[in-house]
Amino acid sequence: MARMIPGMLRPGSPPGEHRVFEALRDHPATGDWVVFHGLRIRHHASQVEGEADFVVLVPGEGMLVVEVKSHDRIVAGDDGLWRLGSQEPTTRSPYDQVWENSRSIRMWIERKAYVPVYPIWQAVWFPMVGGEVKQRLEQRIDVPEQSTLTRADLDPSRLVQSIIGSLRHGRSELDRRQVRFIDGRPDAQDVDEARGLLMPPADWGYEMADVRARRQKSLQAATERQEEALRYFTTYEQLIVEGPAGTGKTNVAMRAAQQAANRDETVLLTCFNRRLEADLRHRLRDRGDITVERVHRLMLALSGLTPPEDADDAWWNGTLPAATLAVTRAPGFTPPYSCLVADEAQDLARETTLDVLDSLLVGGLAGARVVLAGDFARQDIYRPSTPLAAPPPPVAPLVEEAAAAGRSRLETITQRMTTPGTMTLANNVRQSPDLAELIELMLHTEFYISFDRDFDEEEPDEPPLRIHRYRDETEQQALLEQSLIALWNDGWDPHEILILSPRRASAASRAQGAVADALAHRDGDANGSPWGTVHAYKGLESPVFVLTDVDGRTPGWEDLLIHRRHPRHRAPGRAHGPRRDRRAGACALTAERSASSKEAMRMRVVGLLT
Repeated sequence: MARMIPGMLRPGSPPGEHRVFEALRDHPATGDWVVFHGLRIRHHASQVEGEADFVVLVPGEGMLVVEVKSHDRIVAGDDGLWRLGSQEPTTRSPYDQVWENSRSIRMWIERKAYVPVYPIWQAVWFPMVGGEVKQRLEQRIDVPEQSTLTRADLDPSRLVQSIIGSLRHGRSELDRRQVRFIDGRPDAQDVDEARGLLMPPADWGYEMADVRARRQKSLQAATERQEEALRYFTTYEQLIVEGPAGTGKTNVAMRAAQQAANRDETVLLTCFNRRLEADLRHRLRDRGDITVERVHRLMLALSGLTPPEDADDAWWNGTLPAATLAVTRAPGFTPPYSCLVADEAQDLARETTLDVLDSLLVGGLAGARVVLAGDFARQDIYRPSTPLAAPPPPVAPLVEEAAAAGRSRLETITQRMTTPGTMTLANNVRQSPDLAELIELMLHTEFYISFDRDFDEEEPDEPPLRIHRYRDETEQQALLEQSLIALWNDGWDPHEILILSPRRASAASRAQGAVADALAHRDGDANGSPWGTVHAYKGLESPVFVLTDVDGRTPGWEDLLIHRRHPRHRAPGRAHGPRRDRRAGACALTAERSASSKEAMRMRVVGLLT
């Protein structure tokens, strides 16, 4: 799957360019290719400016400049005039156009750096017409051989062969003219250099590559320190790991599961969220000795039930656990696991869920090896909107009833365990201070107070957040497109950008055109930007996220815009200067209020803007 620059189609691109873009992007054999789309040539050899529809860099073969013509009707007349669709006749053929673009790009590279040691060639692509046009066109003296691609070349079985064929023909033509190249070039370094020559990053504050490198270094250092927490697992058979979002609980849970499996324990690694389950499965895909299963999928498999279309909280947390317990508490059932590791364990703090987990462990929750990682005091976003119906016997009361009786979620869990050890992850919060504040404002709590992170003294004084205001849905869609294009142009890959909303009917779900083309069409799709609700992506992280639909219609979101500075976010003795951390980027799209409150809103978001 090729690296597309930019990562989405430019607005207004003709249908033929859509087809070529998607064919190049999605082909499994183009993974090391780099493809520029709509490359503006401001330094053109024969006109004021030009535009190359596509510039394809193929390692080991060369650079192919492509002119795409989306017309259904093509006439190359015997009068020397070209008629494309309904356009006016012209003496300038598409082959003249692409040759001039190719020459301009080659001259730019030679002027900026060196004479390329690989061929730069050109082709015209007619994606809306059949292959018969190629043979007829190449009978003309003004049309070069092996420089015409058609609809047939979009087929996955032909696409790579056709493009490489054009480049190899170009290499042989240039070789016949005594232009020599080096076999195997361009290599990976040549491709990177060509990218840098055609479109070098221009940022006066920082380089995106440096930001990525710093972020990776920071995460690696944080991970190494978080893994020190695993020494507690050798001391305590049962362990509670607490900490707010971003402190590395998932990493500790995953490593604890691996340690237990290495000691020949039969390990269940469970969670509540289906996307977190998918992420854990992917990260542990080589560990067949660890069962990774979210708790409700486990219950469905054991009970044999299929959820009804109108399944509600009472069904998921009453009927389903009861049916599961009827199996696991039946005579002759043998608990399959000796060790339980749970991530985001606060979401499992229901009596019914704990009953099921207890029945699956040798010795139960009181006697098995257990590691529970979670934020038991703050992250409760799966609360049912209505009270749960009482489940049928023998299921114990739900956690809401336990809470009403004065027990916390942590107490609901620990009362079933045997004196578990407790540790808190506090020193390596990965969120930047401003992002931590934004999270606090979203959740109406100050849970990052007293939690600190290391600061890189060499990082730029830049906050990581940018807030845009919109007045209606049309304006929000335009801002979403602008934000994605800006992030793509900064060099972020599609899968690195997560688009979140407080509700399912989000801006992303309504997107059309270029934005819709850039989105992942299904879970796990590596070709686009993932999107969904905050609930759906709970427990997962992304280096860049875009928050949409902050429009005041969702209760409590007005408070998101009220910015309060909490000096206690800094560690004692640390300067309260303006330094920020930019290891994660964010963009929020926020509905604009009436004119009377506009100035007040500007004041409220001071400190969150970039």
